[in-house]
Amino acid sequence: MDLITQFPLGDDLAWTLIALGVLAVAALVVGAVVPSRMRRDEDSEEVDDELGRRLGGQLLSAGSILLWVGLPLAVLLYLAPGSTDDRLLRSGLLLAGLALGPLAAWRGIAVQLASLGLDLDRRPAMISRLGALTVTGALALAVLPIAIIIWFLQASSGPALVALAGGAAISALAIRICAAPVDTAASSAAFLVGTDEHELESDDPANLGGPHQRSARMASRGGALSSDLVAVATAVAAFGVLLGVPVLAAEGFIVVLLGLGTAMLAAAVAAVVPHVGTAGHERGALRLGGLIPSVLGGAGAVAAAALWIPSQYKNLRFEDVGLANFTDPAITGGTPTPREQLEPQIETALSDMGQWVSATDESQYAGAFLDVMGLYSITPNVVVAVALGLGVLVGLAGVLLLSGTGNRLGGTVLRTARTARTGGALGITAGLGATALTAAGAVALLVLVLVVVSVLAAGVPGLALVLLVHAGIGALIVVAAHAGSLLASTVTDRPDTEASLRTATAGSGTGPRAVLLMAGTLAALGALGPVVSALQLAPRAGTVWEDRALHAITPSSLTLLGGAGLGVLAVLLVTSSLLDGARRLGASAVVETRASLLEGRARADLGDLTDTVRRAAVPPLVLAVLMPVVAGFGIGPGALPGLVLGVVLTAAGMGLWTLGAGSALGNASAVIGSGRYGGRGSWGHSGALGGAVLTGVLRSTVGAVALPLALTTSLLAALSISAVVGMNTDGTSSFLRWGIAVVALVIVLACWVVAATAPEVDLEDGEGEISTPLFSRATDGSADDLAAMDWESDDEHVEQVPVTTTSKRRKRKGRRAAEPGTGSAKDDDEDPSA
Repeated sequence: MDLITQFPLGDDLAWTLIALGVLAVAALVVGAVVPSRMRRDEDSEEVDDELGRRLGGQLLSAGSILLWVGLPLAVLLYLAPGSTDDRLLRSGLLLAGLALGPLAAWRGIAVQLASLGLDLDRRPAMISRLGALTVTGALALAVLPIAIIIWFLQASSGPALVALAGGAAISALAIRICAAPVDTAASSAAFLVGTDEHELESDDPANLGGPHQRSARMASRGGALSSDLVAVATAVAAFGVLLGVPVLAAEGFIVVLLGLGTAMLAAAVAAVVPHVGTAGHERGALRLGGLIPSVLGGAGAVAAAALWIPSQYKNLRFEDVGLANFTDPAITGGTPTPREQLEPQIETALSDMGQWVSATDESQYAGAFLDVMGLYSITPNVVVAVALGLGVLVGLAGVLLLSGTGNRLGGTVLRTARTARTGGALGITAGLGATALTAAGAVALLVLVLVVVSVLAAGVPGLALVLLVHAGIGALIVVAAHAGSLLASTVTDRPDTEASLRTATAGSGTGPRAVLLMAGTLAALGALGPVVSALQLAPRAGTVWEDRALHAITPSSLTLLGGAGLGVLAVLLVTSSLLDGARRLGASAVVETRASLLEGRARADLGDLTDTVRRAAVPPLVLAVLMPVVAGFGIGPGALPGLVLGVVLTAAGMGLWTLGAGSALGNASAVIGSGRYGGRGSWGHSGALGGAVLTGVLRSTVGAVALPLALTTSLLAALSISAVVGMNTDGTSSFLRWGIAVVALVIVLACWVVAATAPEVDLEDGEGEISTPLFSRATDGSADDLAAMDWESDDEHVEQVPVTTTSKRRKRKGRRAAEPGTGSAKDDDEDPSA
C-alpha cells in the first residue's frame, strides 16, 4: 500500500489511475474476446472473400504514409531544444501516438467484421453492444497510455501527453486522408454506375460497386471513427493537464481523469440500454438510448467535480505539483514566496478589486498580477462543474440539431428530395442551404461556450482555456453515450433488414459525429495556451520588427493576421488536394465498373487503388504537418496563434456543413429510390444520386478530415513553439529561418507534383468502339448498336450483355403506353417530357 499512500499526487489520484487502467484493460480484453465468439453465418453473401484484402489495403496505405512522414517528424522533434531525456521522451511518445491510430482502426474494423452474417433477429439487440465495443475499445487505447504517463511523470506529464496526442492526431489524419479517395471511388461505382445507369440497389449482388462501398463504409464507420476518438481523447487529456495543472494544481488531473472515465462508463451503459422500440418508434428509442447515458454520465461528472474539487481556490493541492511557492516576479518581486504568506494579502486586496484594476495597465507584469487575483476570486468546484455541464448541454443540443439532417423522414431530407424533381442542381442547392443553416447553429453553440466560459474564468485567459477543454470533455461524454447511434447503420444497413428499422437508423451517426468535431474544436483551441505563453515569456529579439513579430499578439498585428490567413489557406489547400485525388480515383472506378459490366465480369477489380491512394494522400498530410513550420519560421512566431485559429475555426465550420450536407443528400436519394417523388429511374432520382455522390465526396474530404486536421495543427504548433521562439531569440540568422520555411514549401510542392503527375484514366473522345459504350448512353438497342459496343470480338453470334440506360427506360415507357387503354407508344415518344 505504500505505493499508493506515498504517491506524490495523492492517494485519491493513485486509486483513480489504477481504476482507469483496470477499466481500460478490461475494455480491451472484452473488445478482443466478444467479436471472436459471436455466432455468424460464414456462408452469408456479406462475408466477401475480397473484403479483408480491401480493408487491409487501406490500413497498409495509411501505415506506410505514417512511416514516411512520422519518422522524419520524430527526428525533427528530437532536435528541438531540451535535455536529452526530454527529447527522447517526446520523440518516443510521438511514435507511440502514431501507432495508436492504426491500432484503433484495426480494432474498430474487427468489430465491423464481427457484425457481418448476423441473424436477422439478432441485429436490433446488437446495435448498442457493437457500438459500445467500438467506443470503449478506442477510449481504452487512449486512457491506458495516459494513465501510465501520469503515474510516472506526475506534474511534468503535460508536454509528454502533447507529444502522444500529436502522434495520435497525425495517424487519425492519415487514416482519414487515405479513406477519402476510396469513399469516392466506391460511391461513384455503386451509385453513378450501378444505381443511376443500371437501376440496381447498392447492395444488389449485380451492382459491382456494392462490395467496394461496403468495405469503404466499414473502414470509415469503424476504423477511422476509432482513430478519431483516440485523437480527441488524448488531445483533451494533453491540454487539460498542460493547462490545468498550473491553474488548478492537482485538481487539473482530477477533471481529466474523471471525464475520460465517465466517457468509458457512459459507453458501457449504452450497451445495456435498449436502442430499438416498437414498430414505428424505432428512431425515438434510438435517441432515448443515447440520451439516457448522456444525462447519467454528464450529471455524474458534474456532481463528482462539484464534490471532489475544493470550493476555495487556496485549498487546491499546489504542494503536490510543485507549486507551493509564488515564483512570478510580478507577485513576489523575484523572490520565491510560500503561498500561505501572501494569500491573506490577496484576500484583503479582493475586497477592492476595482482599485487594483484601475491602478494597473496592460503590461505583462500587471496582467500576471491581475490574473492571480482573478483566480483567487473564483469558486473552483463551481466553475469546473459548470464547464463540464455546459459541454454536455452543448453536446446534446448538437446531436439534436445535426440529427435532423440524417432523419430520412425529416423536413430537411424531404424538402431536398422534393426539390430534386426539378433537377439535380436545385436539389443540391436545397440540401446545401438547409445544412448551412444547421452548421451555423452548431457554430453558434461553440460561440455560446466561448461567451459563458469567458464569464466563468473571471477574465483570466489561462483559466478560460482550461474551461474550454473541460467543456470539450463534457461533449466527449455525450459522444461516447451515443455509441449505439454511431454504429447503428453498420448493423441495419443490409438488404434483408426491416424497412422501418433501416429508415430509423439511417444517418443516426451524423449528430454524434458532429459533436465529436465540436469537442475536438474546443480541445484544439487549448493550444493557444502554451503557444501564447511561450511568446509572452520569450526574451526580447535583436531588432524591432523581430521583437514585434514575437511579442505583438494583438488583432492589429500583421504577423497574427498572416498566420490566420495561412490557416484558412491550409484548409483550402488540403481540401483541394483531396478533391483532386478523389476525382482521379472516382473517374477510374466509374470506367472500370462500366467495363466490368459490359464484359460480364463477376466483380470490378480496382487493382491500382492502393498505390493511387498513397500518391493522393501524401501531399495533404505533408502540408498539414509542415504548415506550422512555414508559419513559425517564414512569417514569425506570432503567426502560430493565428494559424491555430484559422485552421480550427475554418475546419470546424466547413466540417459541420459538409457532414450535414452529405447525410441530407444521401437520405434524399434513398427516399426517392423507395418510390416517392418520382421513384427509381426518374429525373429526380438521377439528380439526387449525383447530389449524394457530390456531397458524400465533400463529407469524406472535408467533414471527416476536419477533426484530425484541426487537432494536428494545434498540437504541432504547441510542440514546435519552443524551437521557433528559441531560433528567433538566440541570434540565429533570419536567412536560416526563412530557409527552413522555404525547404518546407519545396517539400510540399514536390509531393504535390508527384501526386499531380500520377497516371489517370483516359476520358478523351476518339477511341471509337471503346469510348462509345463507356462514355455514351446506349441508343435504341438495335443489333448494329449492340455489336458496336463489343470491342473484344467481331463475332455477331456472341451474346451481348444488356446495359440499362435512359433508352431502356424510354422503351419501358413505350411498352406501358402500348398496353390496351393507355394510348400508343408513338404518342409517348412524341411527348416532349420523355
